[in-house]
Order: sequence, then structure tokens, then C-alpha cells
Amino acid sequence: MRNGAVLRMKSSCAPGPDDHRIHTPRWALEEAGARIGALGVRVVGDLSLLAGAPSGAHGQPGPPAPGIAPEVAAQALYGALAATAALPGAGTVRSVHRTSSRELLRVLGHRALRRMRRR
Repeated sequence: MRNGAVLRMKSSCAPGPDDHRIHTPRWALEEAGARIGALGVRVVGDLSLLAGAPSGAHGQPGPPAPGIAPEVAAQALYGALAATAALPGAGTVRSVHRTSSRELLRVLGHRALRRMRRR
């Protein structure tokens, strides 16, 4: 997923003007500010500004997002398929139609024997 669909989405898709923005909930901003402050790390800037974001900018749920645009879904699917095709051994898979009857019977026999041994 990460090296396929997500990578493709990051490199080829940009949100349009009609797309809904995903905002971080206010409770998550406050929790992040508290935990960062408790870590004792050096913070450049005012950490309290993280939790005190303007009410319209963060923490307010927007209207429910419609579905994914077909173009965006197609890009994600393409990325997942391209990553799968790039895996080692991906080109060695044969379809059933290109496999001889003898080979299919051999595979079927091995599978039947394995199932009988499990019982």
C-alpha cells in the first residue's frame, strides 16, 4: 500500500478546489501540545499556539466528504498494481489457460494430498 497506492497518490494527485480538507480535531492538537511539552525537547516558537488554533482552522468538522473522485481512485489502483507488478517473481505467474493439463493435474494432486494429510 505504502509503496504503491500511497506513493502514486502523493506524486500524481493534488486536491482540487472542491475537495474537502481534513482537519485535525481540537482534542488531538491539545494532546499533541501537552505531550510535546512533557517530553522536555527544545521547541522553537510558542507551543501553546498549537492547541490554541483559531476555531475555523482546526478542530471543526467540515461537511461529510462525498466519495473519492473516479480519477483519484484510478490513480490509487494504478499505483497498487504497478507496485505489485514490480515485485520479484511477479512476471513468473502463468494463467491457467497457458498451463498444460499435465501440470494442472500435478498441482491438483499435490493439493489433494496435502488436504488429506491435514485431516
